[in-house]
Order: sequence, then C-alpha cells, then structure tokens
Amino acid sequence: MSVPSPSRAEGRLSRLRLFNFRNYVDLELELDPGLNVFVGENAQGKTNLLEAVATLLLTRSPRAANMAELLRWGAEEAAVDAELTRGSLSEALALRLRLRDAAVDVDPGERVRVSRSTSRDGHPISPRELLGRWPVVLFWPDDLQLVKAGPEARRRLLDVLVAQLDRSAADELLRYRRTLEQRNALLRRLQAGDGTAAGELHPFDDALVHHGASVQLARARLVRELAPLAAAALAEITDSSDTLELRYAPHSGEPSEEREVVVSALAAALRRAQREEVARGTTVVGPHRDDLDFVLNGRSARVIGSQGQQRSSVLATKIAEVRLVRERSGRMPLLLLDDVLSELDPARRERLLSALSVPEDVPQTLVTSADENVVGAHRARRFVVRSGSVVAR
Repeated sequence: MSVPSPSRAEGRLSRLRLFNFRNYVDLELELDPGLNVFVGENAQGKTNLLEAVATLLLTRSPRAANMAELLRWGAEEAAVDAELTRGSLSEALALRLRLRDAAVDVDPGERVRVSRSTSRDGHPISPRELLGRWPVVLFWPDDLQLVKAGPEARRRLLDVLVAQLDRSAADELLRYRRTLEQRNALLRRLQAGDGTAAGELHPFDDALVHHGASVQLARARLVRELAPLAAAALAEITDSSDTLELRYAPHSGEPSEEREVVVSALAAALRRAQREEVARGTTVVGPHRDDLDFVLNGRSARVIGSQGQQRSSVLATKIAEVRLVRERSGRMPLLLLDDVLSELDPARRERLLSALSVPEDVPQTLVTSADENVVGAHRARRFVVRSGSVVAR
C-alpha cells in the first residue's frame, strides 16, 4: 500500500527554523526551491542542518542513537519547525523534544529520557502519519563506502525507503523490531538460567516469523523495483561497460515473492538455531541479519570492484532511490547531500547532479561542503555556516 499523494505538483521546503537543536540556538532560514549550498569549515553545523530536516521528515535521526544528543548542550528542550508546499497544499510541521523523568515516548535504549511530539498546522500528528508524506533521500559520506561496509548500512538504506513508500510495511518493520527486542530479552534470561522455560519463546517465534516475513517481502519487492533503475543509472554516469545488479539476500534462505515460502524458511531457520540463540542470548535468524548484494559484471562488487567502480555503484543506487520514490509516490523527494560532492572527482560530481534531475522534475536539494565551488556553474542559493549561524550570500 503506497502512501497517498496530496498532489502531483513537486514539493519544497520553503522555511526552516531550529531552536536549541545541536549547536543552533535560534535559526530561521528561507530556502530556494532548487539547489541550496551550505558552505563552511568542519564542525560549524552544516551537517546538523540536514540532520534536523531528516529527523523531522523521517521521524528519527539518521545520526544519533540517543535523541538527547539532538538538544543543545544544557538545553532542556529543542524544536524543528518547517513550512512545506506542494501545489496548493501548504503545511507547517513541527517537532518538539523535551528532557523528562517519566518513561513516556521514550526511544528504546536511551539513557536520557526524551519526550517527542510532532504536529501539523498546530494539531498533533503521529510519526506514522508523517512518515513518507514528504519523501527524503539522504546521501552521507559514509554511503560512499556502502558496497564494502557491513550489512547494517545496506539494511538501513532499504528500510528508510520501505518506511517512506509503504505505510503497512513501515508498521510491520516497527512490530518486528519490538518483537526482536522482547525476544532477545527472553533469550538473555534463558542464557542466564533464571528458571525461564524455553516454551515461553513460542509466542515470540510466531510473531517474529509473521512480522519478519512481511519485512522480507517488502524489502524484496523494493529491490526488485530498485535494481533496473540502478543499472540504468550506472550506464548514465559512467563511460564503462560495467553492469550492476542489486540482489536481496535473506539470511534464512533464497529470496521469494511467495509469503508461504518465506514463512516456512524463517520458521525452519528458527528451529535450527534455537540452541545457538539460547547459548548466545540473542536472535540470530531474521531480517535483521539480511543483506543487499551489489553485483558488478556478475561478481560481488565488494570483492572485484575498484574504489571507483564501487563509488559509481553507490551513486547509481542513490539516483535510483530518487527515481523510485518519484515513481512509487508520485512525488520528487527532497535530496540531502552531506559533504558528498567534495568526495567525488569533477566528472562524477557533474554526472551525479545531471542524473538527479529530469526535464520536468528537479528535486529541491540541500548540499553541504567546505568548498564553495563544489557545484560549479550550477545555479544555486549559497549560505555560509559558521559556529551555529547561517548567512545567505
């Protein structure tokens, strides 16, 4: 089930305000509908700007494990406000973070408790309702290492996309994570030998299989749609004859589009792994162990690809993300590029910027860089970032 689109017209983030977010005390920005470039030295707050936008629209930070990290040092509350428009639709979205003692709206694993609330035009809205309404594609420097990095980053790529494009799959992903957390807690008790009966695992096994199968099917569908777009994008941005395939790789067996097959494979893998899981005190079977394979010219890009080929494969995948979001949701996503262009040679940089646009749709793009010439002759609104202040040039 795809998220409904308010309008076919392209969206834009017109105004952004930060209050006590990271190193920003109180900041208000007006943004251009096209290319916005934020220039400054390291550790001045460029990435924090993009993180604020991503945290609001994706409902969680792509960087912070603990939401308390988002509050300026010594502050007890923080805010991110944004005005967004698409055709005749205009919305004011707001995120509020507040330190508190009561365990309400607490992200699992946080050491400091933070309450979080979101609103649209002044009325409370759940993160579930907000997610995917204004799609976002992120591109961080670490993404250039996506091919040879560990599988966690590749799973995160898939899950961010799935969550924005399919609300029911986003719900299943959340239920799976909660089940996994509860099941791991029970496995730790079994490992410790505190008298917990092994039979108590059965309800969690059933839930893990049910929700896990839904997650795997949603990811597999996503990869099936993303793969040809990535292959086409690679041909656009390189002069080589390399071919790129993206393959979803479930840890529990071969990928399948049949729910019964996926459920059966997960259940069988859980049965085989029970002794190992009790011994280790953690779940070793499920979508949290799956991977995404980059296959270059028929072989693993992680093994045979040069650094240039691996980077081109990642660039092609990011371009494919933008195009898939547009196809599935009917909306051009907001594009956030954090100090990525400066990591590329001029030819790849130019090809990336060109490939991200199509004649009728140019994504609103926020770019950070230490080099003010990073976008070359492209028309852009430029800002200077220095010690938590932003000035338009």
